[in-house]
Amino acid sequence: FPVTIFTDVNYKYKKAVEYYNKKRYYQAIPIFEELIGLFKADKRAEDLYYYYANAEFLQKNYIIAGYHFRRFTEIFPESKYTEECLFKWAESYAKQSSDFDLEQENTASAIDAYQIFINAYPNSERVKDCNVKIDQLRRKLELKSLSIAQLYYKTQNYRAAALSFKQTLQEFPDIDEAAELHYMIVKSYIKFAQLSIPSKKSERFKEVIKEYEYFKGRFPESPKLTELKKYYELAKSEVIKGYYEWAGTVRLEEREFYYSETFRAWKNYGHLIEDEKTRNEMKELAEQAEFMIIRNQYVMAESSSGDTKKTRLLATIDKYQKFIDKFAGSKFKFQAEKIYIKATEQLKKQISNG
Repeated sequence: FPVTIFTDVNYKYKKAVEYYNKKRYYQAIPIFEELIGLFKADKRAEDLYYYYANAEFLQKNYIIAGYHFRRFTEIFPESKYTEECLFKWAESYAKQSSDFDLEQENTASAIDAYQIFINAYPNSERVKDCNVKIDQLRRKLELKSLSIAQLYYKTQNYRAAALSFKQTLQEFPDIDEAAELHYMIVKSYIKFAQLSIPSKKSERFKEVIKEYEYFKGRFPESPKLTELKKYYELAKSEVIKGYYEWAGTVRLEEREFYYSETFRAWKNYGHLIEDEKTRNEMKELAEQAEFMIIRNQYVMAESSSGDTKKTRLLATIDKYQKFIDKFAGSKFKFQAEKIYIKATEQLKKQISNG
């Protein structure tokens, strides 16, 4: 009885190999599957398992094939087939890699698997092929990442677009479209800043300036610079205006900070504004912001009493003196002097009244 089974198994093995050699894999596979469990202790187990995994691969059953190729390398690490099986494990993932606009999980897995092969067999003739395929697969990931960023931009989600373009560059610093990506970052930020609420505009226009300067430094010969420079010029004045406009919308106690930021922005960016008319307008706005600090201190003093009133009147006088030191010839000098005189008179009354 045992001899009959043994003979039957030998026959099945012989027949499965025959089917395999004749490329009738669909017939060989079910026989191999049946025999794997029976041949565990047989010297032919290694050949059998290799034939089975490769039949699945040649039949384009890549998920099953990949699993068994990897399993083969674990069960038979010293086999004559081990190098091939490790390579075909990577190939199985690569065969499942989708077009770049679809899910890329298998693409990433294939890259990892090829790298594992290279590390395991650095002198193999297959290493060159692995590197070529890694480059091809990485290109898919680049295009996938790029398409996501472009979709954000097309759907006017400009902040997400800018961050996505940046992420693509971080993940793929050698991408062919590097210049285009940096260009799109500037465009995304300018549109994001223009659509922002007043309280956020200045900080977001600063991002435009920063990204433009980076682009110019890295791609000084780019034909895109002419277009981007327009955004750069706009951004410099918008940073200054943004702080000033926002200052007028907040509580009196908070305004000095934003008016001071207006002047600071002028100091940082005003001299970089090339258009003379715009530069002069921003200079005047910076002076007006400093004047508004004096005015706001006086307005708050008028609505106060006691020590608080005295403190704010003193602050008004101090702000006036600093203003005159900075802008002796300002068009707001006369208005500032009127406030100074009123503040001085009121302070005298406060002191005389104890």
